[in-house]
Amino acid sequence: MFGYVRPLKPELLVREYSQYKAVYCQLCRVLGQEYGPLARFALSYDCAFYAMAALSVSGAKPQEDRARCVMNPFKACTYLPAPGDSYQKASALCVLLTYHKLRDNLLDQGFFRSLGSRLLLVFARPMAKKAEKRFPWLAAAAQKAMEAQRQAELELAGPDQCAQPTAQLLEQVFGQLAGCNEKLRPAFESFGYFLGRWVYLMDAADDLAQDLAEGSFNPFIARLGLEGTKKLEGEQRRQAEESCNAALNATAARLVLAMNLIPLGDFRPIIENVVTKGLPEVQREILFLHVKNKTRRELKKE
Repeated sequence: MFGYVRPLKPELLVREYSQYKAVYCQLCRVLGQEYGPLARFALSYDCAFYAMAALSVSGAKPQEDRARCVMNPFKACTYLPAPGDSYQKASALCVLLTYHKLRDNLLDQGFFRSLGSRLLLVFARPMAKKAEKRFPWLAAAAQKAMEAQRQAELELAGPDQCAQPTAQLLEQVFGQLAGCNEKLRPAFESFGYFLGRWVYLMDAADDLAQDLAEGSFNPFIARLGLEGTKKLEGEQRRQAEESCNAALNATAARLVLAMNLIPLGDFRPIIENVVTKGLPEVQREILFLHVKNKTRRELKKE
């Protein structure tokens, strides 16, 4: 997962944002406990969202715990521990996705550019093996998705086919949250599927300009007729942004429909905020505000 699945903070109540941060910090704590201090660098908004969804549907009643931050001892944090294995599954997902991302970097980048990934793999590999022993179904699903992703890219497939592996991975991951309730399983699977599809398409849209400049594969290049283009400018850039945005909106609409069929418990307001406000804001920032290409001073002026 890629760090795009996050809430829109100004639209959350103070209490809700505090709960979200507490889940995020608790996941960081569990990552360190389960896989060692270095595993905390695998923490992402996406996996924190999965942990919150798992907690919400499990019926667990988390109790707030106040303690020093595990990364900054001078800072006090609120944690939200809970019974069950919601955090353990989310931490395993963090580790496995980071491991496969590093492996993918080795294939996509040259020797010198991939030196950092090679070094990090030394530490990530034993963590991934530990996660595989604890959650073999999750490790198998992640491995299958990465292999299918690589094959789709080798075939120079379009956005729909390339988004399929990530969509199917999260379809299975979220489908597990239904437990023994087979009536609800299709709704959970549909939610995971369209979330995974949105995440992949968002990442591809985010990387489009860089992939064009570097001559790397991107599923939107052929779809938008950008073969041979090195830099997006003017009208061509506007059309590319609007096309990517339309594909993302269509996927997000199906995601909202699936969410409305799921009993989300105590965290529903936060999860709804992420899906209906956070994801659209990420699209706006990346596609139209180009946040990552601007300095803080430029963003403040806006």
